[in-house]
Amino acid sequence: MKWFSKKYAYPLVVVAMIVSVLLQVVWLRQLYSSQQVQVKRDLDEVVARVVSSSNYLSMLPGNEENKNFLDFFQSPEWIQFKEAYSRMRGHKVTSRFESNVKDDSSIVDISIRIPNKKYERKKHKVERIFGEDETMQQQLDMDAVEYNRLDSLVEQELLKSQIKVHFFIMKYDWETGAIRNNHTAAEVREADYHSEQFSYNIRLYNNFQLVVPSLREFVFYRMRYFLLSSFFMLLLTGAAFYFVFRLMKHQQVYAQARIAFTSNMTHELKTPVAVMEAALDAITRYQLTNDPEKLLQYINISKTELHRLHMMIEKVLNLDEVDSGQTRLRSELYDVQQGLEQVVRSMQLQHQSAGIHYHPSEEPCFLDGDPVHLTNVFYNLIDNALKYGGNTVQVDVSCYCTAEHIVISVKDNGPGIAKIYQARIFERFFRVQDNVDVHNVKGSGLGLNYVKQIVEKHGGKIRVQSELGKGSEFIIELPVYNEG
Repeated sequence: MKWFSKKYAYPLVVVAMIVSVLLQVVWLRQLYSSQQVQVKRDLDEVVARVVSSSNYLSMLPGNEENKNFLDFFQSPEWIQFKEAYSRMRGHKVTSRFESNVKDDSSIVDISIRIPNKKYERKKHKVERIFGEDETMQQQLDMDAVEYNRLDSLVEQELLKSQIKVHFFIMKYDWETGAIRNNHTAAEVREADYHSEQFSYNIRLYNNFQLVVPSLREFVFYRMRYFLLSSFFMLLLTGAAFYFVFRLMKHQQVYAQARIAFTSNMTHELKTPVAVMEAALDAITRYQLTNDPEKLLQYINISKTELHRLHMMIEKVLNLDEVDSGQTRLRSELYDVQQGLEQVVRSMQLQHQSAGIHYHPSEEPCFLDGDPVHLTNVFYNLIDNALKYGGNTVQVDVSCYCTAEHIVISVKDNGPGIAKIYQARIFERFFRVQDNVDVHNVKGSGLGLNYVKQIVEKHGGKIRVQSELGKGSEFIIELPVYNEG
């Protein structure tokens, strides 16, 4: 599985993401095509309703509410007849339409005439458009009114169908097919939608054609929820892959950190054991029982190394307890300044070449806490400052109290910590990566993680302020003891 995660995992995730995007694009293209077809069907239905309404209204001026006319001119039989008649343009067919509404009946007289070859074109055109009591000007005026009404009907039907598109109407001569308004045939050819040509009045003076230059915006509007869902699907997929990448990276870093921890901890454990072994060997080999001063010196060295070994073992055990939630704080009234003073005195004995300075508070600082864990916290912070600062490092430890908090500061003039690492130094096993071999400075990567968890369990917080080349300062804030 290791070879798979390193060599193939990232390319596989990238390929999966690309395939997901391509599938979404293909699906959206198919959806766009089907939605475009559906919009055209809806527009055809709009045109059909407009034709029916326009013809009906043009034939019955003043009698729009006549039920007999309404039933007849909106019947399927009339629509079939009208469509058949409209297709007879090439035969020079002319028509005459007359209507008469009486109290007991409604009379509709429609005549169709096919001229002989010698019939003059001008004459039959006039006869086609004239009614019994109509003049040419009256017919033209009526056509203009009905054409304007046609535009209004189209807008109303589009609004009812919730179709929001920009459109225009082509006007054609019924007989010749010539364009009768300011638009061109090129506009029709380039449009996304154009209907068939239909007459908008029974006298067939002109035909109209609905033209929609572009359906793109409206189709996208209809697809808005699909587009949003697709976008969020891609977003979620991308986020999932991102977290997979991040998890894999963290696992890899964690695995490397565990390896480094095992290696460093092995060195850490070997060192005190080797020192004690050498001290005991010197005592027996050189019979130091006869030299009490040197004997005491070697015994103190062994005790120091035993304490160091004990602290490392406690560090590992305590961290496991903290992670499992089984850490039991044996809280009692704890004098922070006394605890700091003991740790500083102990560290001064172990690191005589370094300068460790303690600046206590003038006011007593007490809190409700676990003395063992808090002492370990102070030890870890000072030990890190000494360990990474070098032999001549200067460490300043200070403590002061406010009304609500006890503030503890451990400051050094060591190499400092880069900003890119400051957010991660409290992670388990994490060690700042520099150009120096990690084995040159012994450490487990557990200390600061343990410090942070213990401080938080006491209701406090810890932060770091550091610059490369200017040292570091760790600041702890803990709640003061409250008698209530």
